Amino acid sequence: MDIKLLRSFTVVARLEHIGQAAERLNISSSPLSRQIQMLEDELGVMLFHRDKKRLHLTSEGEKFLDEVGSFLQHYDRLKDHARHLGQANVGRIDIGYVEAAIHSRLLPDALAKLALPPDIDIKLHSMRSKQQLEQLQARLIDVAFLYTPPPSSDAQFCQKIVLTEPVLLAMPKEIALPSPTPAQLEYYPWIAEQENLNPAARAQLLHACQEKGFTPRISLEVSGPLAALSCVEAGLGFTFIQQSLARIASEKVALVALPWLPLAIALHLVWRKNETKPLVRRLLAAFD
Repeated sequence: MDIKLLRSFTVVARLEHIGQAAERLNISSSPLSRQIQMLEDELGVMLFHRDKKRLHLTSEGEKFLDEVGSFLQHYDRLKDHARHLGQANVGRIDIGYVEAAIHSRLLPDALAKLALPPDIDIKLHSMRSKQQLEQLQARLIDVAFLYTPPPSSDAQFCQKIVLTEPVLLAMPKEIALPSPTPAQLEYYPWIAEQENLNPAARAQLLHACQEKGFTPRISLEVSGPLAALSCVEAGLGFTFIQQSLARIASEKVALVALPWLPLAIALHLVWRKNETKPLVRRLLAAFD
């Protein structure tokens, strides 16, 4: 299967128009149409629905596009890695991270201390923990900063905890409780991250609260702690945030620690075992 053919497919899939894709690829429409037909014949599936001048991906086409995108990303990184193999001060490093790595300034500060020259290409990719592990295994990223690490028995990865920070209760200031008790918190609406984004964290949070005698009444689900904090500011409920977010909380938000609920967020650094890429080794050394 030709790389150029796969690249042509991705352009057509994103533009959904042969003419526009042909112009983008600097070829004529007829050869591009034949390329797409050749690809479909080779795969034995229909990738597009034809609707006059427009094309729409079939369900098989959508799945194939996901795979092709990951493959081409890996292919490009592999070529770049080969060009700079063994050179410590040139090349590219791809870093996966969850939001806490940025909010806490752990990752930005580590990169600043490395003082990498401008010809180093640093790519930061915001992803959930599970996705980071998948991309680390597929060699699409070099290191991962995540909440949920692989099992310690997984021999393909190395890992270490690089940050642990306490969790604070965030409340709208107009209804803030000075010293909240479990019984009081039972009656307020709560804001939480969507369960499907991090089911392990949701389960851990609910278990810790239930052990203290209350169950948060989650009435609003959001994507990410910044969204939760904004909803608290609007008076929509209570939430938990990591301590490093306190510096960006507005005056409309009251933050308190709960001594009776010692929750903490741990951030793990994960990398492939026997990693030899010089740039990766330099970054890992910053956390020794």
